Amino acid sequence: MSLLHLHPEAGHRTRPRGKGRGHHSSRAGVLKPTLMLLLKPRRLLLAALVVVLGYGASFTLYPFNHFDAEASAPPESAPAPDLTLNRLGGGIAKLSDYRGKWVLLNFWATWCDPCVAEMPSMEEFSQKFKTKNMVVLAVSVDRGSPEKVKKFVQRYGLTFEIFHDPESSASNKYGVSSLPSTFVINPKGDIVSQAEGMREWNDPEILTYFNDLMKRKK
Repeated sequence: MSLLHLHPEAGHRTRPRGKGRGHHSSRAGVLKPTLMLLLKPRRLLLAALVVVLGYGASFTLYPFNHFDAEASAPPESAPAPDLTLNRLGGGIAKLSDYRGKWVLLNFWATWCDPCVAEMPSMEEFSQKFKTKNMVVLAVSVDRGSPEKVKKFVQRYGLTFEIFHDPESSASNKYGVSSLPSTFVINPKGDIVSQAEGMREWNDPEILTYFNDLMKRKK
């Protein structure tokens, strides 16, 4: 039986309906190549519900017979634009501060159902890889005060680093047009993979992909 993955265009628009325009759709050369990551059936069911309920997401499912980390490895990389990020607890951090580490950079929002759905598995992913020279950085594009984001983090018990980007300046630099959007950055500061749409980050095949990627790129 073939597995299914989520088409790269899947995910929420970058702003909820009635709250302003979304970001531009230009990728500015940083959104390639696509990271082919898989969803389990329950994630696919949730994705289908998002469509039925009219959230504005455009989902297309394609067959994918076998997850081949080597085949999905990007042939080239692109320099990751540096970012100045606002910490939820105050203060700032630069993306370049994490040079020398693998970075999973995720753009999300509390009003984005697919973003919320993937957060528990992202926490598990973070726990599995924090001793392997990888950090998870999640950038919320919620407008206004960060209080709602803080409450969300407390409610879900998230321990990886969360930042607040109310003006979407960081997501604009990465050409983000749908949420969630995730970028994989190597220790040299290059984007080596990218994915749009929610993922089940604790899926064994995704974990294998990252373990293999990190071994090849040492």
